[in-house]
Amino acid sequence: MRTAHGTKNLARGIDQCNERWGVTSGDPGDPSTVGEQQTTESVSEYTPARHRAIIAVRYSVSKRPYDMVRDPLYVDEIQLLRPGTVIPSPATVSRDVNQIYKVGSKHVKEYFSVRVF
Repeated sequence: MRTAHGTKNLARGIDQCNERWGVTSGDPGDPSTVGEQQTTESVSEYTPARHRAIIAVRYSVSKRPYDMVRDPLYVDEIQLLRPGTVIPSPATVSRDVNQIYKVGSKHVKEYFSVRVF
């Protein structure tokens, strides 16, 4: 029996997945490059709206007070990762969470509504 018997589809699937996610097989002579991800196409660009949405979801899901956006260590972390980023106020986070709830609840209601034909 050949060692590769039955693994062709598995290998093809791995290659397709790696291609989709931008993972390279790297240089076999350099183990540090194997499985390296090319982030240029897979990472979203920063936008203030996306940042606010992430903050709103994060604080809602983790049930944290909105004032935590003022935490000095959080502010330092954000500034380290992206200097000059404006962090929304607790009031803005609260408004964003309420807006997400209002819009999202309409979709949930529609999804679960009984349809009469």
